[in-house]
Amino acid sequence: MLSISGQFVLLLVTINPFAALPVFLSVTDGMSGAERQRTALRACLIASVILLFLLAFGQLLLERIGVTLPALRIAGALVLLILGLRMVFGEVPSGAKGSAPTGDVAVFPLAMPMLAGGGSIAAIVAMTDNTVKSIAEQAVTAVVMLVVMAVIYAMLRSAEMIHKAIGDTGTNVMSRIMGLALAALAVQTFLSVFGPLLGPAVYP
Repeated sequence: MLSISGQFVLLLVTINPFAALPVFLSVTDGMSGAERQRTALRACLIASVILLFLLAFGQLLLERIGVTLPALRIAGALVLLILGLRMVFGEVPSGAKGSAPTGDVAVFPLAMPMLAGGGSIAAIVAMTDNTVKSIAEQAVTAVVMLVVMAVIYAMLRSAEMIHKAIGDTGTNVMSRIMGLALAALAVQTFLSVFGPLLGPAVYP
């Protein structure tokens, strides 16, 4: 069971603000400072609403279609592992170079899939198992998620300054470190699911 700090790290690494920074700078190119701040706020609020909804009702929706939590944990771990490996190898999209997104960029691509993507959705649902976690514990996870979003909002507000300070190389390095941590968390999830089945000889 993850501690509060563990939940914070998992959500922060899963959402990966360092991958979102170049995308944010790309899709808000030409906006004024005030417009960028409003876009960052709206993106974080929309992503928070999506994740809160799935935190509250995601497991119920999955149960309706016959998906068990162990199956979700395994699927989520696969998503996290693939996402982590893509981050390590630098294959996560860093922005729309050739075509500018149409519509509200705060919704797409910022809120979804950059902030509320497959990895963060799988993580938030798996962390709030209704059969294990009480309402109070799920509320704590919700608060942790909102704190993570507040941190990401602060980073997006300072995106240009952060990018200038660490440059493309620093952004890539931080993204790869987060990807490695995410891959390790995914492997740990596999071990927690399959470990009891393998026995102490394989998984002491």
